[in-house]
Amino acid sequence: MKVGGWFGLCAVALFLPSLAAADPISGSSSQVGSWRVTAYTRAQTGIFNHCALYRVQNEGFGLALSYTAQGVWTMAAEAPTWNLVPKEAYTATLQVGSTSYTATGRALDARGMTFNVAPEIFDQLKSGQQFSVSANQKRYSISLDGIEAAQQRTRDCIKQYATAARPPSPAPPPGQAGTTTPSPPPGAANTLVTVIQTLLTRLGYDPGPANGVAGLKTNMAISAFQKSIGERGDGLPSEALRGQLERAMVARGPSGSPGSGSPGSAPAASAPPPMQRPPGAPKEKAVAGSGTGFFISPDTVVTNFHVINGCVELRLRKSGGDLGPARVVATSRSDDLAALRASSPSKSFFKLRVGAPIKPAEPVMVFGYPLAEALSSAGNTTLGNVTALTGLRDDSRFIQISAAVQPGNSGGPAVDEAGRLMGVVVSKLNAVAIARLTGDIPQNVNFAIKVATLVSFLEAHNIAYEPANVAAREVPATERAQRAEASSIQVECWK
Repeated sequence: MKVGGWFGLCAVALFLPSLAAADPISGSSSQVGSWRVTAYTRAQTGIFNHCALYRVQNEGFGLALSYTAQGVWTMAAEAPTWNLVPKEAYTATLQVGSTSYTATGRALDARGMTFNVAPEIFDQLKSGQQFSVSANQKRYSISLDGIEAAQQRTRDCIKQYATAARPPSPAPPPGQAGTTTPSPPPGAANTLVTVIQTLLTRLGYDPGPANGVAGLKTNMAISAFQKSIGERGDGLPSEALRGQLERAMVARGPSGSPGSGSPGSAPAASAPPPMQRPPGAPKEKAVAGSGTGFFISPDTVVTNFHVINGCVELRLRKSGGDLGPARVVATSRSDDLAALRASSPSKSFFKLRVGAPIKPAEPVMVFGYPLAEALSSAGNTTLGNVTALTGLRDDSRFIQISAAVQPGNSGGPAVDEAGRLMGVVVSKLNAVAIARLTGDIPQNVNFAIKVATLVSFLEAHNIAYEPANVAAREVPATERAQRAEASSIQVECWK
């Protein structure tokens, strides 16, 4: 089988558009069934960057997956007749077996694009299934036979090349930063990462435990720091980053305030530990996590129970602004629901879809505030479909949806084509508790609590809501997104 030239020449540019070029590592390519697995360096630096697997099949349609040392999968595809406009965004429908996903594709050239897809899609890629992409009025399919073995070879490729010994780099000239050190493989403890996590904590960021493993919270804290000093914010640990953090600590000085340091100050790694609270002094509250909520009346907010569980204070935020506290008025641990009373009323709220059964394949829109430290403070909108009318183990309280959800989406609205509330998003059972234990947020959960379950909860607690018109007409997606944003709120948990 002839491999398409676009994949052969542009593999790294495809996955990492921010890089000017990438080079395959000589001798790294291997054939796993119909899939080709190759390791790549960053341009001509010789620094390992990622491994990729790809296959070209019917009518020149090809699929490529990249895997990084941080454990992140990305996806791209090419088709000879897509006729794309480079750098333009396209709405694409990706289908794995009988499950459909809506994704945004970014064109690299006339025939290839990368996709912003829900992370759980990578766990759905199985042998014996067909993978299809519909974009720009063209549909292409490819067989996934043998992909599990190819994905495992790609993971092994990461272990092989991310930990490979390299000759030591020469010391940089005085006054110049050193070169970036590649990140450790997923799950491996690393002294550099431990130091970076400690420095981030002392600077007021939350990278999770200083355990030497760069998980999602560490990547987000790094990205937030990098953006605070005017960088792009790739979220990756490096020697250069450690130097930046140490200089930031020096600038703060021993008192922790900016500008109190001096050129001769000790680096942050040897700074004294923060002063301990005197015995009996009240503990200062801090943000422990956040989720999403939405209004069902001018002053009543619905969210998930696990979003507010254990919080000593709840605060509502909108586009980065503080809208004041909220108090809990009702909860259901078993149904993972909670109702809050907001101190600041909202002019916009959702009407509930009552009396109109949910149907398979219905379009669904999800709004929320995922990955609050890294993504837009104005919230994110994703599109998908109802993929099943029950949840895990046929739990009838839930529906399964393909709209992407991430940490922070918990408690957000799932909206139908008429703008009516059809469900309450659940990012993952016990997601916050699991994240605290592992340092990572569980993925591959696309479930929403049915509106009927919510109605039962509200009526049991005598909480008023407004039913929607059963015969409501379809509303354009842009208008639905505006309504969802206006009726939703970020819920901060303080402990």
